[in-house]
Amino acid sequence: MKCNICLNKEADKKGSHIVPAFILKTLFERNKEFVVSIGSEAVQNHIGRELTAEQIEEYMGRELTDEEIEQNYIPFIEDNIFCSDCEKRLGHLESLYAEKIHKKVSVLECDKDDIISFENDTGLISLFWYSVVLRFSIAQHNKFTLKEKEHRAIRNYLNNNLKDTIQELKSHVEKDICLNCPYPIGIFFNSNAVKKLSSNSVLDIPKYKNPYFLLFNEYIIIFYNKATQVNGMKHSFFGLEKSFEATKNINYDKQKECQICVVRNDVWEEVKTNIFELFAKFKHREFVDMFRFVAEHSKISFTRQNIVNFVNRILYEDTHIADRYDRTRVLTILAEELNKLPKIK
Repeated sequence: MKCNICLNKEADKKGSHIVPAFILKTLFERNKEFVVSIGSEAVQNHIGRELTAEQIEEYMGRELTDEEIEQNYIPFIEDNIFCSDCEKRLGHLESLYAEKIHKKVSVLECDKDDIISFENDTGLISLFWYSVVLRFSIAQHNKFTLKEKEHRAIRNYLNNNLKDTIQELKSHVEKDICLNCPYPIGIFFNSNAVKKLSSNSVLDIPKYKNPYFLLFNEYIIIFYNKATQVNGMKHSFFGLEKSFEATKNINYDKQKECQICVVRNDVWEEVKTNIFELFAKFKHREFVDMFRFVAEHSKISFTRQNIVNFVNRILYEDTHIADRYDRTRVLTILAEELNKLPKIK
């Protein structure tokens, strides 16, 4: 398999970060994480490699099954997607962004809304976030994907602007592409300087394609394919509007200053709540559709209350969060509820 950036060399690198480690630092303690990912289409448990059997049993209320051990993987890390050279080039970009940009915003307590402007750093900041968006799009265990044309354009831009040494990259972003931002991007940030460990997530919002709306722990990224899309359609941004008029804080090509919007703590928490409620609606709709499909296919008579009973059992029966949306459990409850109902005569 060829590298997803240069397309020339073999993708031989192991352990590539989909999202840079310094962005995930406050999401969980590395190798000691227990993460339940509740997406619009799948629910997965991720168990850190350094957790003891006792800690796992405390978190899950039971031991891991053989199947769970076999299928467990570390979220946001994948093998054989880049060659070693492109992995190094990405590493230089991450180091430069972490040192010059992230270090400045990560110490903020975010008790008020603010805009941090970085002069002549548009090229560095946009290049970094394009690299994260591309990696997130090609990740095997992720439903988010860029359109083919978008993927190709961003890959070409990365391949042409990543450099073999950090000195070359520093010179390039300062002199050659300091004002470059070919794909408009809004960057919104809330540090965890107060709480230290966040209750955030890493996810995309399904059906948000124009723009894409992505949450990377402490950052929200609003990403457009072209400038004409920014004001072409009105969008809801889950409450960010309480702090910023989001489309007014999008970074464009040839801007001297790149803006990172600091979102105050209470608004950030409300945005997260609104996002998680949307995902809960997705799961609820999935369960309703599942019940209807199986019941109608099996010619079983049912009422709205039967569907409510089914969904309530999934959501509220006493079970650990790690198992609540387990597919086997959901199907077992479905079978039990359908077996109570009569066939259509």
